[in-house]
Amino acid sequence: MAYQRILTPRIYTDNINWMLSLGQMVTGDITLSGLSIASGYSLLSMFDMKPANLQTITANGISTQGIIKIDTGLTTDITQDANFIAILGHNLKSADVKFKLQTDDDTDFGTAQSPALTEVVNIGGDVSSGDYATPAYNGWSLFTFTQASDNAFIRLIIDAETSNYDADIKIGALLLGEYIDLPHSPDLSIKKQIIYDGVKKQNSTGGQTYSNATWLKSPDWVTHAYGGIQIGANPLTKSGRTHLDMNFSYLADTDVFPAIMYNYNYLTAGNDIVSNLVFRTHGGHFPFLFQFDKDTTTVEDAFMYCRLAKEPTFTQVANQTWNSDISLIEEI
Repeated sequence: MAYQRILTPRIYTDNINWMLSLGQMVTGDITLSGLSIASGYSLLSMFDMKPANLQTITANGISTQGIIKIDTGLTTDITQDANFIAILGHNLKSADVKFKLQTDDDTDFGTAQSPALTEVVNIGGDVSSGDYATPAYNGWSLFTFTQASDNAFIRLIIDAETSNYDADIKIGALLLGEYIDLPHSPDLSIKKQIIYDGVKKQNSTGGQTYSNATWLKSPDWVTHAYGGIQIGANPLTKSGRTHLDMNFSYLADTDVFPAIMYNYNYLTAGNDIVSNLVFRTHGGHFPFLFQFDKDTTTVEDAFMYCRLAKEPTFTQVANQTWNSDISLIEEI
C-alpha cells in the first residue's frame, strides 16, 4: 500500500502534443498500417490525451499485425530522448494483444532497433530486447526504455498473442515522451485536498439545501483508471479530484532551468523542471502522469493523471540554488 506517500516524485510528460503544438510534427507523422481504425473512430484521437475517449481498431477474429508509427521529426540523437510510452485506457488483455517497440533513423526500419522494456505498470514484467510485452489486465500500461541513437522513428508493433485477436482493440490515449525524477522529496508542508467542483449547492428561502452534480468522479478507462479494482461487475472508484500543492527547497539551478533557455537542442534534451514540465505542458495546457514516488508502482495508489493547477514559481535562496512550488490538479 502506498497511502499516497510522496517521496521522490517522477513526472511523465508527452512529447507528441508538445511538438505538434510547435509545428515540429504534423498529424501525418502518425500512421497505422496492417490493421485499420473502425468506422467512426480516429487514429489521431488516440493522441488527444483523453484516456476515456476510447478509439477502436478493427481486429476481432483476425491475425494481422498492426503498426502504429511515429515520425518524431527529430533527426539528431541528442534531441530525440523519449524514454517512456503510456497506453492509457485499453482492453489489450481482453483482445489478446501483445506488443513490442522498435526505433530507427530510417522510415522503412531497415536497421530497426528493439530496446528492452522496463515495466512500470502492466506489461507482464520486464521485456528483453525484441520480445513482446503481454499486459495482464485491461486498464492502462506504462513502460520505460533507453534508446539513445537510431531513434528518429518509433513504432509500436501489435500482434495477437495466440492465433487471432479475441476482440476489437480499444485504446484511449498514447503518450510518448520523457520522464524526469525530481531531485528529492518535497518539503513537509504538502497540502492535499479532495475537491468536488462539479457539485453546486443552493439554499432555498426556507433554509433547505439543494445540490446538483455535473460530475462526481473520473471516467473509467475500460475497467478502472488505476488498475481495475472490482467487486463483482461493479468497479469501485474514488470520487472527487485531488488537488496537490508541494514546495521543493534547495534545488540546484541545473535541476530547474535548461543550460541555454533559447536553444532548441537544450530544450528537447534537457532534464530540468522548466524544459520537461513547464514548457512541455505549456504551463498546464497538456496533462501528464505524476508518480508519487519513482520506486513505488502500486497502480491503485501511486499515480495521478493531472495538470499544472498554476505555473510554478522559482525563488533564488542561495548561489545557484532555488526553491519552487508545484501545484497539481487531477484530470477529469
